[in-house]
Amino acid sequence: MAPGAGPSAAAWTADYGKELQEAVDKIFSGSGERLKGIRFSLTIADPSMQDCPLIGCSEGFTDLCGYGMEDIVGRNCRFLVDPVPKEKVSAKVRAIAREFNAAARDRKEYRVPEALREDYMPKDAPSDYGVFLFQMNARKDGSLFKNMFYMRTLELNDKPYIVGLQTEIEGDDMTIYNEACRVLDQNMLQVERMFASRFWLQCGMRRQ
Repeated sequence: MAPGAGPSAAAWTADYGKELQEAVDKIFSGSGERLKGIRFSLTIADPSMQDCPLIGCSEGFTDLCGYGMEDIVGRNCRFLVDPVPKEKVSAKVRAIAREFNAAARDRKEYRVPEALREDYMPKDAPSDYGVFLFQMNARKDGSLFKNMFYMRTLELNDKPYIVGLQTEIEGDDMTIYNEACRVLDQNMLQVERMFASRFWLQCGMRRQ
């Protein structure tokens, strides 16, 4: 990939996924007892491309959903939702995800409308917080799981991307997963540098 070129689905490899997972594990390894034993993964999507496809993911995401890297990269993440029975799918979460992707593409600030807000969603979050959601997903083998995903925008080489922190939800204590989002926020500079290095790009400086 030439310097200055943006990431693409064709550029992602299993080795990159392993490298990204090692970085994710390192970020969360010292994040406290409450998050101990929970494996998080990262995805990156390009909202400027048609249908906002995933252009990369960490190895942990393939373990989470059961699909191989070749099945994931280049597809919109709704392939995990479409097989789920309709009565188990949150239409509000699907609407929020679509609106957030469009806002990221257009580089606009996004706030969850009150009509779509669920009780577990953080209130009075900073403008660059992103969106914290969970949705029933289906693995490749058809088994269902509650997927927590926290999406926020990332600027690389003056182009917006969407980074997603993902894990399976166990139990009802959502504050644990909100804490994970804060850990990611605190380490976004590290995440940006990692992606910038991988794609020979220069990352924009953001708050730590």
